[in-house]
Parts: sequence; structure tokens; C-alpha cells
Amino acid sequence: MDIDCMNSNGKSSMLDEGKQLMLDASNMKHDSNIPKQYIWPDYEKPCVVAQELSFPVIDLRGFFSGDPIVDQQVSRLFDEAYSSHNFFLVNHGVDANLISNAHRYLDAFFDLQLSEKQKAQRKIGE
Repeated sequence: MDIDCMNSNGKSSMLDEGKQLMLDASNMKHDSNIPKQYIWPDYEKPCVVAQELSFPVIDLRGFFSGDPIVDQQVSRLFDEAYSSHNFFLVNHGVDANLISNAHRYLDAFFDLQLSEKQKAQRKIGE
């Protein structure tokens, strides 16, 4: 569900009906009031003492051995992890340089101006 947002300058941040809502912060740069829909409710705000997260650690070292028992164990762990949306994967074999480069490119992308980032947006059907 899209939410129509009105800035103090009278411009709506809503795109045409049925299109995706994109917040352009430049529309609000002269507005001293934050629209209510962008303020987190108290129950979603972070607390001073954070709850410790628990999630399964999935070790793929044995998975690549071809042992069917290990395959079953890893598959069970993945199934449990997908249902909770949390897991930590170790011994996956992805080269550390590749991960480092991915982080570097992600940082560079998020440092771009909004108009440049929007060029990477996928259109329906792509």
C-alpha cells in the first residue's frame, strides 16, 4: 500500500498511481517538520540494552565432502534458518578478496547521488 506524503511546500512525494514510492529527501530539505509516517513508533525504537540475537551457524565444510548424512544435517539447518530468517554461514568457500571487493562496490554505490542510484532500479519484467 502506497502512502501519499505532502511536504510543507505542497508537493506530493507520491508518484503516479500504481508506481513505486520513492522518497527524495531533497524535497524536504527546507522543511523543519518530519512527516509522521517517517517517525518510528516507540515500540519499534531501539532500546538501550539490546537483546542478544541467537541464530544458527551453518558450517559448509562437510557439505562439500559429498557425505549424504552431512548433506541432510546441513539441509535441515538451512530449512530451520530460512524459517527464522537468521543464520551465519561459515566455510562457504567464497574468496575473502571477492567479499572485500563487493563491500567496496556497495559502499561506492551508496555514496552516489540519488539520481545515479535510481538508474540501477530494475523495472517490472527485467
